[in-house]
Amino acid sequence: MSDAKARKQTRADLKRRVMELEAQLVYMYHAASHTLDRAGTKHLMGSGVLLRMNALGGREITVPIVIRDGLSDDTIEALQRDIARSYELATAFKPKGVA
Repeated sequence: MSDAKARKQTRADLKRRVMELEAQLVYMYHAASHTLDRAGTKHLMGSGVLLRMNALGGREITVPIVIRDGLSDDTIEALQRDIARSYELATAFKPKGVA
């Protein structure tokens, strides 16, 4: 028997893994792109966007913060470009016969 016994996955670990896998599905880029404007200042004046960034695997990149009054148009445009770039990467490898 090995000294490095494998840690049993918790329910929280499994939920995080499911969320990470679902977030990588190609159609999620479409959904995110079409709803991102809801995070803008036109919709969230007097409120805010809760920003929490984690790497795949759960490591926290930044502590959660609130962007008051929503995201700026510049931020939304930059995120739209990143969504498009990620979509292109996700669909770069196609099966034979697909143009």
